[in-house]
Amino acid sequence: MNNSEDYKLLTDLMFRLINSQAGMPISTDSGWLNDAQTLSIKLFRHLASMQTVSCGTTIETNSIPVHACIDHASVKVLARASLETYLVFYYIYGNGINTTAEYRHNTWELAGLSDRQKLHVSIEEHASILKQEKVRITELQSLIAETNEFLKLSEKQQKRILGGEWRVGQAWSDLGKNAGFNEKYFKNIYGYLCGYSHSSYISALQVGQAQDIEVQQMLSESMMTIGIVVMAHFAHSYSSLFEPANNVFSLDMAAKEVAEKWHFGAEDMEGIYGR
Repeated sequence: MNNSEDYKLLTDLMFRLINSQAGMPISTDSGWLNDAQTLSIKLFRHLASMQTVSCGTTIETNSIPVHACIDHASVKVLARASLETYLVFYYIYGNGINTTAEYRHNTWELAGLSDRQKLHVSIEEHASILKQEKVRITELQSLIAETNEFLKLSEKQQKRILGGEWRVGQAWSDLGKNAGFNEKYFKNIYGYLCGYSHSSYISALQVGQAQDIEVQQMLSESMMTIGIVVMAHFAHSYSSLFEPANNVFSLDMAAKEVAEKWHFGAEDMEGIYGR
C-alpha cells in the first residue's frame, strides 16, 4: 500500500513538534535535556532523507542519463538508523523528565565520550578536545556512581556501565519491546534492516534481483511504512514531554488521527505474531 500522504503529513507534524521547543530556556542543571532536541533533529533528518532517497535518482554521463534507480538498500539503512535513534530517545526520555532519565542520559553520554577516547588523533586541537572530554568522563562516572539506579546493579554491571556500556544487559530488541513494539515484529524488522547495513548475502541478493524500477519502488515503499510507525510513536512520546509540543499535537486533529492510526502497540499485533 502506498502511504506517501501519511508519511508527508507525519513529517510535517514532526517538524512542527520539534520546532515548538526551539529557543525554550533550560535551567543550568538540566542541560542534559538539550539532547532530547538533538536526538529529535537527528531522527527527523534520517526520516526526511528516507523520503528523498525513495524518490529515486538518475546517473548522468556527459549530461546524458545512463542509469535510473531507486536505492531501496539505502532506504533500509536509513530506516534502521531511524529506528535506533527513536529507541535511544525513548529509552532516555520516554518515561518522563526525572532522575532515571538523567541517569540514562549520563550513561549514554559516558559511552559516547569513552568510545571517542579510543580514536587516534593527529591534530593538536583534537587532542585537546579528548583531554577535556577525559575530565568530563571522570565527572560523569562520579555522578553515575552516586545514583540509586547504579547502586541497584550487580558489581559486574556497574563495572560495565562505568566502562562505557550504556545498554549493559539489553539488546536492541529489549529496547524495542520497552518502547511498545511487539517483540516478534521488532526482531523480524530489525534483523532484516541490520542485514542491509552489514551487507549480508540476502541484501546483495535482493539488490541483484530487483532490476526493474517498479520492484525497487515496491521494496522502498514497504520500508517507508517503518518510518511512518516511528513518526507516530515519536509524536506521542515527544508531545507527552513538552507542553508546547502537546498543544501542537492536540490542535492538529488530522495529523493526530493519522498518528494514532499508526501508533501500533504490542497487543495490536498479537493477532499476527501470536504470544
